[in-house]
Amino acid sequence: MSVSLDRGKRIDDSSPEKPNAGDLAFPDALAAESVYAVTGGAMNEAESCASEDVVSGKLSGTRRLRFKLFRWPRENDRGLLAVLQYDFQDASPALSCLSIGLLVHLGRNAANWSAKERCLLEIVHHDSLPGIRLLNLTGEGADELVIESSSGGAGTVDSGLQVFDLSNGRLHEVLNTPSRMQYMTDDWYTQTLDVSRTRESQGQQFCFSKTTLFEGGKAFGPPRVTHPCYKRGDGVNSAEVRSRNKMLAPPR
Repeated sequence: MSVSLDRGKRIDDSSPEKPNAGDLAFPDALAAESVYAVTGGAMNEAESCASEDVVSGKLSGTRRLRFKLFRWPRENDRGLLAVLQYDFQDASPALSCLSIGLLVHLGRNAANWSAKERCLLEIVHHDSLPGIRLLNLTGEGADELVIESSSGGAGTVDSGLQVFDLSNGRLHEVLNTPSRMQYMTDDWYTQTLDVSRTRESQGQQFCFSKTTLFEGGKAFGPPRVTHPCYKRGDGVNSAEVRSRNKMLAPPR
């Protein structure tokens, strides 16, 4: 594929663009990153879906790509973690595949880099990555990727927070929980990871500060603040992950 830097181009998928007090705000963690045009046909089922114009049936071959790179913990200069977010220029895809968020473990053999492992994030109603951090949650080093990914559904706007343990050389998901949730005016809350409290448990539980505006249709004024903790493994659905990653297979 051809790859070119789109000089001067910036994409900011923050929502809303100018939030008012009380709005559920979804920042874009890649808003300051360069934009690359990557041109070529769809490489897998996920791209086939995201590159389509559902009205005309035409397919776009140009990805608008942004990314962050991190050194993979304990692999020195032989491993990288790539966090990628992209959509297709001029495409108008179904809501089930608006854009693609992807995690890739890259390994180097001599001068060549290759993908050792890939993880496709939820793509239904997905359009941005509100948070990307590499953190020390166990006290033993910055071995955990904490990523927030937007999603949604009927009457729902939300983002999920996932924690991946990278210490054993793979993308090992250890937590999956909403970080933002707005379901009409029935349920409406945000959760922020409390790194200090999580580290106190050596990463065996993940503690949050949760601010709830609505719960079961009941409004709280002022908002109710609680401090829940989740066990390691909570919310992780391995079967769902395997099913979604099958969309990275070449298109039929």
